[in-house]
Amino acid sequence: MLSAPNLPNEEQRIQELYALELLDTPPEDRYDSIIRALRAIYKVPIAYISLVDRERQWFKARVGLEILETPRSISFCGHAIAQQEPLVVPDLTQDSRFADNPMVLEAPHLRFYAGLRLSGPTGQPVGTLCMADTVPREKPFDDAPLRELAHLVEQQFQMLDLISAQKKLLEVRAQLLQAQALLQNELRDAADYIHSLLPTPLMKTISTSHELVACSELGGDLFGYHWISEEELAIYLLDVSGHGVGASLLSVSALNALRRQALPGICFTDVESVLCAMNSAFPMEEHNGKFLTLWYGVFHTGRRELEYGAAGHPPALLWQRPGGPCTKLVSNQIMIGAAADVPYQAERVRVQQGARLYVYSDGAFELDSPAGDSLGIHGLIQTIEKNAHRSSQRVPAIREALQTFQGSPDFVDDFSMIELCL
Repeated sequence: MLSAPNLPNEEQRIQELYALELLDTPPEDRYDSIIRALRAIYKVPIAYISLVDRERQWFKARVGLEILETPRSISFCGHAIAQQEPLVVPDLTQDSRFADNPMVLEAPHLRFYAGLRLSGPTGQPVGTLCMADTVPREKPFDDAPLRELAHLVEQQFQMLDLISAQKKLLEVRAQLLQAQALLQNELRDAADYIHSLLPTPLMKTISTSHELVACSELGGDLFGYHWISEEELAIYLLDVSGHGVGASLLSVSALNALRRQALPGICFTDVESVLCAMNSAFPMEEHNGKFLTLWYGVFHTGRRELEYGAAGHPPALLWQRPGGPCTKLVSNQIMIGAAADVPYQAERVRVQQGARLYVYSDGAFELDSPAGDSLGIHGLIQTIEKNAHRSSQRVPAIREALQTFQGSPDFVDDFSMIELCL
């Protein structure tokens, strides 16, 4: 007896077989119906679908056989999968490969065998569609029905592959949705933390109002103010390039450097020193190519003077009195982190009692209407002036007016604005 050989591509073939997940599964009518048809067409007592494993052949469907499997070494099907054409043996006792096979010498005493290999979804041979008889068959063998029925089995294998792929896709989708939900929760927690860094509104001799609306879960805008001394109020708003986690992390670091006064050796009432120190502390080559714009000012309440400087940031807007003209506090200097050892200069302006100061990010004016009209700083000034009559809630009203202008509640860039009534 010649044992069934291993194929040159045996490992790939076994992987294909295992991917079908058919071994040791219960009977299924879609396979049983095919072997019933095979038995009826060829008028044989035995028909089966054999899956050829490493050391065994296992019968996914069978009729006329009591056993579920045999060793691969004695299988006829182990020979059949080694060739593309049907393996037809009219009389097993006359074939040296099978004459002393236990299936021939002992029950069920097979004499005739015909089988055609079955390929999996990627073309690897995984088993055979077979028939057998206990008497030899000398008549010419018509293999056309066998080929057609084998094709039906392979179609079932293809369906299994599609179902398996769909199942895996659904599993991956469920995992992605779970990961997305977890990420969304973490982003919401991070966004809540960002908002917790915003300052509490001032309500005494100086009053403030502010809003931050990120264009994504996490943005690059942050702002704050704090008393350096009883008569000196620091005011700052920064905007990191880009959006998302990276921009947010850098903005938090930069904000903490200002609000905690964590720049060694720097007097935070000295605007020029603060801007220079921030530029040295946050070079863009050390922060994944990200830079930031910064408006930093110190209001001296005793002498009613505002000292300020802007590093790549849009000008703050000052109304010395409600209904009066707007003064743009221009300070055109390079953004923070873009170049080393850049000198920064501070500007000064006298501030009348009751003046209103607006510090904002570019997301407050770089807006387009649905018709394609651009707002610009001039349009922002007009929007602020239209809401100047309000006794309170001016910043929310300004933000709503900007959303109306652009025809959407969602900003293209982060919207940040501080109003200070000085």
